[in-house]
Amino acid sequence: MDSFIMKLISVSKEEGMISFATGLPDKRLFDTEGLAKAAEDVLSDTEYTALQYGTVKGHLPLRKKIAARCRKEMNLNVSEENIFITNGSQEGFDLIGKMFIDPGDRMIADDPCYLGALQSFSLYGPEFIGIRMNEGGPDIGQLRDSLKKDPKLYYSIPNHQNPSGFSYSADRRKQVAELISGSDCLMVEDDAYGELGFEGRAGVPVRSMADNVILTGSFSKIISPGMRTGWMIVPDEMADMTMKCVESSLLHANSFSQNVLDRYLEITDMDAKLRTIRDEYKRKCALMTDLLEDHLPSELKWNFPNGGMFIWFRLKEGADAMKLYESALKRKLVVMPGRPFHINGGENTIRLNFATAGEEEIKEGVGRLAKAYEEML
Repeated sequence: MDSFIMKLISVSKEEGMISFATGLPDKRLFDTEGLAKAAEDVLSDTEYTALQYGTVKGHLPLRKKIAARCRKEMNLNVSEENIFITNGSQEGFDLIGKMFIDPGDRMIADDPCYLGALQSFSLYGPEFIGIRMNEGGPDIGQLRDSLKKDPKLYYSIPNHQNPSGFSYSADRRKQVAELISGSDCLMVEDDAYGELGFEGRAGVPVRSMADNVILTGSFSKIISPGMRTGWMIVPDEMADMTMKCVESSLLHANSFSQNVLDRYLEITDMDAKLRTIRDEYKRKCALMTDLLEDHLPSELKWNFPNGGMFIWFRLKEGADAMKLYESALKRKLVVMPGRPFHINGGENTIRLNFATAGEEEIKEGVGRLAKAYEEML
């Protein structure tokens, strides 16, 4: 699969460029003082624990905090013994692919879905089956039929999906849980954006209603992507196999980052921190959608997400979003074409990130997008 991700991060750093393309959080919301204090506290340990090798599953106090958060916010009764810390969610996907996929195995994924996960799983040679996504979740009839084809895995982001911003409805979550529970397919439920609902969590995890689900999460979108710390919660019967896979692949995830994050969570009111992030993203999302309505013609469509970081922008059927991408690039605006997120189709779609840019950049960027669209026509 072709990758736009790292290429667009590089292009976005060019002078005068405005980017709506990447999946980067707002750097203005990084708590540098709090993280510096946490790092200082960790390094004051005369045993230098954080600088030594750690345990395979990860730093126990951090795993306990993740388990407690899952119980409090997701009504999910999990033990820290089922939690494995990974170097970002991406490494978790790679480990899951390594454990379960052989070349030619079938694998289901919502269509569209996160490009990075598709790239990670694709290294193991699966045959992807795409399930159409809409604002309420996946096409249940399509999912039911696809599960009859003996897929090994089903990858999905039920909350504020990357790239579409869609979230599963309560009914759709129950339907997915029922179908998965009655199958031999293992679901990989990616909760990278679950904490970013503007009014709180979009819904309970499918993992709370079905046992054959791996739930993955990350600190990248709420604290720091550069610390590369994610996690996965595996079913009981997978714990031993996961332990062997993690140990043979990486020994364990970054000990220093884990210790700093654990200390940061001890000295920080994360609920207050999350409210600040949610309020800021809600404000910027409203700003971008208002400007799109003001500057773009009604023939174009986009959603109004209730959380996350992305707006799903759609041209008329049959239009080529790559032409708009190229036209915008000439005007020093980077947008993310939607085709790489798709298993089938998507040529007329674009993902817009409202989180990364500042207010003035959003205003200027939407103006450039409108002019780029006029030029494309």
